[in-house]
Amino acid sequence: MFKKSVFYLMLCLTLLAACAPVSPPAPANTPVSLPSEAPTQVPPATAVPAQVETSVPPVSESPTQAMVIRDETCPSAIADLKLMANLEGGFCMLYPAEFTWDGARMVVLNPSGMPGDVPGEAWVLVSISEAGGQTAAQIADAQIAEAAGMGMGAEVVRTELTVGGQPAILVDGLPAQDSVRYVYVVNNDRLYRLEFTPWYPQDGTSPLEKLYQVVVDSFRFLP
Repeated sequence: MFKKSVFYLMLCLTLLAACAPVSPPAPANTPVSLPSEAPTQVPPATAVPAQVETSVPPVSESPTQAMVIRDETCPSAIADLKLMANLEGGFCMLYPAEFTWDGARMVVLNPSGMPGDVPGEAWVLVSISEAGGQTAAQIADAQIAEAAGMGMGAEVVRTELTVGGQPAILVDGLPAQDSVRYVYVVNNDRLYRLEFTPWYPQDGTSPLEKLYQVVVDSFRFLP
């Protein structure tokens, strides 16, 4: 009797378990929600400045660059010859040590240091102006023709030569306050006129003749 009661009890429990509602399985394509994560804080990218093209200052404003250009272009000074480098004028040249450079465009023998038209016993002055598209020959010939037109060009002697790698014209006998030897040369549309005064040749023995030869042989144009 006891065994039957236990059997009926187990049977009822089994039936009750079978009748309990069962949750249907989740569809296969149902997305699974994951817990949201806090967004990662990405530091802002460091701004890279745009590359700025550096402009090279003019030669006269850059001592280091000026020194390099001068050393590569100009002749070297030696015991009895000094170097004159005019960066603004764009040229350099040697001159005998007995002369004195005024720091600009003039080299003077025994400078007087006094104001006036005569800076010393002898000198060379480098004058620079715009060539206006003309050659050294055209400019020199125009001045020779002007002197001839005034009846003062009978003693003019014109000679072609090369100065600083450029065609140049040497002119003796143009009318002036004192006897002058002019050298005309054009570079980058700039006229360089070298004025040697007072020009009284002494078979190459005068200090000014020596200066002339040294200057003509050593004259260079800066790039």
